[in-house]
Amino acid sequence: MLAVTAAIAVAPSASAKVIVKGYPLASSCPAAGIRDDVDPWLMDSCNCTSYVAWALEVNDQRTDWFVPGSMDAWNWPNVARQAGLPTGASPRIGAVAVWPKLVKPFGHVAYVTAVHRNRTFDVSEYNLGPTFGFPRFTYDARRDVDADGAVFIYVPRR
Repeated sequence: MLAVTAAIAVAPSASAKVIVKGYPLASSCPAAGIRDDVDPWLMDSCNCTSYVAWALEVNDQRTDWFVPGSMDAWNWPNVARQAGLPTGASPRIGAVAVWPKLVKPFGHVAYVTAVHRNRTFDVSEYNLGPTFGFPRFTYDARRDVDADGAVFIYVPRR
């Protein structure tokens, strides 16, 4: 339990401002997503996983736990746990929100940017998709998201 507390303590604090603008591959989206271009983290460009990997990197959070070939969004909690990162059911600023069963078969990840008293939270994300009213391979920011069905990965700073 002590290790979990220490890892959470070094993640962005509740009052921290996180960087969510400036995804370097944005100018190549959506074309790079359609082509399945690979990003510096060995994920598909313009997808949710690529965007969240970038958000973790620019917010000085660990990305050394990624396992190439195992980073479909549904699998992020499993990979994180194997790397010793804490996971849970409560949103926190700077956490990765994972919906393993959303956007089947891949799942979906987003970066938590705010948490509200009613336990809803805000996220920044890529490629939520047309099923949810967004163009493919594009950025969006959602507000007042419900935590039901989400798993959160509390990624510490480097």
